[in-house]
Amino acid sequence: MDKKILGKQLKQIRIDRGFSQEKLSEMVDISPRQMCVIENGNSIPSLDTFIKIAQTLHFDINEFFNIDIEPTEKLRTDIIKLIQTADRKNLCLIKDLLLAVEKNV
Repeated sequence: MDKKILGKQLKQIRIDRGFSQEKLSEMVDISPRQMCVIENGNSIPSLDTFIKIAQTLHFDINEFFNIDIEPTEKLRTDIIKLIQTADRKNLCLIKDLLLAVEKNV
């Protein structure tokens, strides 16, 4: 996402929620100057700062970036379909992959 667009969206959400730059910057523990720089699109906030802003302004980060998280059941169904149509060689590979993932969790 472009810095200018990110800043513009954050500013609009802040205004919609009725926060001043000063109040929001105080709540997320950054300077008002830094908040201004972010909103003007001259800087991207750190991940920690962005999360604090999202929590303070009560917006979903996934929706902010238009991220569509696939529901678990659909993902499970898709994987089962792939397994059902896999040949023996691919089934062995899938099994090995799952065992490797399980060991690293």
